[in-house]
Amino acid sequence: MLKMPLNSPVSIDRLQVVAAKNSSPTLLYTKEDGSQIALHSKYNPEREAEQALAALSKDKEIEAALFLSPALGYSPLALAKKNPNIPIIIVEKDANWLFEAFKSLDWSPIFKHPKIVILTECDSQIVLNILRQYTAEKIAVFVGNGANFYEKSFYQEILAGLEQDRQKNQVNRNTLQKFSHLWLRNSCRNLHFLAEKDGINKYTGILTKERLKLPFIILAAGPSLQKTLVYLKELKERAVLVCVDTALAACLKAGLEPDFIILVDPQYYCARHLDFLRAPSSVLILESAVWPSVFRFDCKEIVMCSSLFPIGQYFERQLGSKGKLGAGGSVATTAWDFARVCGANEIYIAGMDLGFPGKQTHIRGSQFEEKAHRLANRLRTAESTGVASLMSANPSLAKDYQGKALMTDKKMSVFAWWFEHNTAIARLDGQYTYSLSKESLAIKGIEAVSIEDFLKKPLVLKEKERFFKLAQAQSCNKGSFNSVLNSFVQNLDTLYALAKKGLSICKKALERPERYRDFFAELNAIDSKILGSECKEAAALVFPNEDKLKSLFTPTGNKERDSINYSSIIYKELIEAVREYRKYL
Repeated sequence: MLKMPLNSPVSIDRLQVVAAKNSSPTLLYTKEDGSQIALHSKYNPEREAEQALAALSKDKEIEAALFLSPALGYSPLALAKKNPNIPIIIVEKDANWLFEAFKSLDWSPIFKHPKIVILTECDSQIVLNILRQYTAEKIAVFVGNGANFYEKSFYQEILAGLEQDRQKNQVNRNTLQKFSHLWLRNSCRNLHFLAEKDGINKYTGILTKERLKLPFIILAAGPSLQKTLVYLKELKERAVLVCVDTALAACLKAGLEPDFIILVDPQYYCARHLDFLRAPSSVLILESAVWPSVFRFDCKEIVMCSSLFPIGQYFERQLGSKGKLGAGGSVATTAWDFARVCGANEIYIAGMDLGFPGKQTHIRGSQFEEKAHRLANRLRTAESTGVASLMSANPSLAKDYQGKALMTDKKMSVFAWWFEHNTAIARLDGQYTYSLSKESLAIKGIEAVSIEDFLKKPLVLKEKERFFKLAQAQSCNKGSFNSVLNSFVQNLDTLYALAKKGLSICKKALERPERYRDFFAELNAIDSKILGSECKEAAALVFPNEDKLKSLFTPTGNKERDSINYSSIIYKELIEAVREYRKYL
């Protein structure tokens, strides 16, 4: 039997079960000022629950229903009786409230539900980790009245985390829609490197397996990095330095080449961060969709991480995985994850401000600042460009590690959430993250330490040498690129032929509506073959998203005819997607 902690909190004394007008039990909560609020209807709590769930039945996209502090549980009970297919997640911070509900109502329908999760006496992050099994936008949320008065901050953290997930998903969709054609073009030009270059998996877990104590330091391009540059030589003697592309120029100007450089953004201006630079003693980590010129960078070695995009993933399945790195929307998140997969127990971050200390956007001399100066004119000065950057993403005030006000924005808050979430998971594995700048945005779970204290650590030159030797000894299994490419092209040709055939059948069906059923059978057979294609995910990279498809579709009101029309749009777009691949392969 599961025993829950019962500490008789003050809150339980404020709960009072009374009869509603229809004789059903309802719940009253006494606030600190002595006034009472009803957590359910005083007249008919069952009908209130049914009304709350009314909108749910109309939404076919729901993956789960979340009930925050449902009091006696009328709403989850109503859903459990009505729909056994929707997973139910009940969150009640105080176990005593939950037991009060058990005593008042028969929860048998909930306990018999095949997809039920009940969470109590737990941290908000545990709740969010469970919710992340579902698409954030497809979680129906029901907030009980009690959540607004008792343990309010706990429930607000859950709602804020859900909103962050929704924003992240929307950013990902928008980014895919905007840059998918660039990713396709770059990926096609760089595919052969997947068969020629080693992957970051040769570094994976080395520190753990060999019990090497090697701190990692991530060098980002925030304004606070300026104060770190003078210590780079001493830092490199005591840690592995991982530099993001935007910070490389500043590091080289300070006279030091980092151990690793990371560049994973496919955009042209990110490739410009390496212009006229060289780092012959550094290892450059790339993603296969980066701007092709980056592969010509003068460095010790180029290694690759696993592709984030379908075409790269297709080739890796045939040629061997390069090693996955997390993508949180910023190259700093990828750099941090590289340190984590290497097995570092201590990860330090310098210059990752996630805000604008001194109202600066980047360290002096960065490509962003230099670009602003290059493009400056009388009407648009470098200063006005900086102000526009500061104000372009819903600026807000937060706190740095000194408790001082720091200007940040909505985009930075998403990155901060990513670090808060992932560093919490890393701590469970004994991997701790620290900030070397007290001017940076304070992130829960990341402690600030001074550079002076870090420099008291011992030198690790021998450990670093062993780390790199062990990595170089790892073999890299590479398949035949040409055979994989030929197979991929053949699969695309098959996909193209199926889409052409489907489009032809749609045209015939629209001309002969009396035979819709016969045509539907043919289209279903074609769709089945398309869904079974090995390269359908790769083609999906430049395939319109659902919103785009709906914008191309004009309903007529005739269900069968609309289905044929919608299918023809899909086949047309699939044909265009394959044609775009053919341009670069």
